[in-house]
Amino acid sequence: MRKIFFILVSLNILLLASCDDGDIITTELDFDNNFEVCASGRDLVFFKTKNEPSESLSLKVANLSLADLIAVDEFGVFIDTLNITTTNIFNYRTYRNATLPSDLFCNAIPNSNVSITQDVESTSGTAPIKTILTEDDDDGISIELDVDINNNNDTDGDGLPNFIDADDDGDNVLTKDENPDPNGDGNLDDAQDTDEDGIPDYLDADDDGDGINTRDEENDSQNQNPADDITVNGLPDYLNKDVANLNTPAATAFREHLISQNYVITVQIKDIDLELISLDTFNFGVLNNSITTSSRRVVPEFR
Repeated sequence: MRKIFFILVSLNILLLASCDDGDIITTELDFDNNFEVCASGRDLVFFKTKNEPSESLSLKVANLSLADLIAVDEFGVFIDTLNITTTNIFNYRTYRNATLPSDLFCNAIPNSNVSITQDVESTSGTAPIKTILTEDDDDGISIELDVDINNNNDTDGDGLPNFIDADDDGDNVLTKDENPDPNGDGNLDDAQDTDEDGIPDYLDADDDGDGINTRDEENDSQNQNPADDITVNGLPDYLNKDVANLNTPAATAFREHLISQNYVITVQIKDIDLELISLDTFNFGVLNNSITTSSRRVVPEFR
């Protein structure tokens, strides 16, 4: 009787099959954690390849698009479970080629130089897919520390939590430009505090303590950027307590925010049967594709 044992160590799967005559057949599926995708209309192919030996794993999925994969809900999550069927087929292949071409799957015309030595498919099982969206303002402050001294996560009350707010205090000077972590050690105790009032500049609406809000210290232009308004000594007015022009117009708008987005898309393969290979759960991996990184632009409502 042929018995098959699966040992999962990190991302390596070792399959051992023992025969009645005592021989042991060993197949090592030593793929890395990333997989790729090809799109054709409403169909996708998830795949991963390796050399030495040359092998591939692939899952063809009908009626699913790349846009579907990043259509997360209000909590930044997309979850679906695909049935592996005669339409959605999971394949394990081996090849005679020493190395596999980059167009093995993403080519409408099969590469004639590829020689398949084994093609085993499963038409049963499931493929759970999960997408988690994370967003960041890239201001140099970790999400855990991106709160103010009162543990408020929306310091300026503009509707954007600090971790996706590029200007935490709403003074129209970007947080990253207000030196929240001058030495980059992750400790914000040394954050720049121009007026030494105990409130770091990136959380202080009046950085120089001259009684005029930083966002209102635009003498030369009303462009939502106080940093380019300089009256004397080469120092921006919002950092110069000796420049306090009460006649400048008050700000009327927040500057645009750029929020980076990262979609982590993972796929599992469950309960498949590839002839001699049966598998309860296989972590197919994390999608490596340009679709997983994006950004969005927001101009908060002024208040």
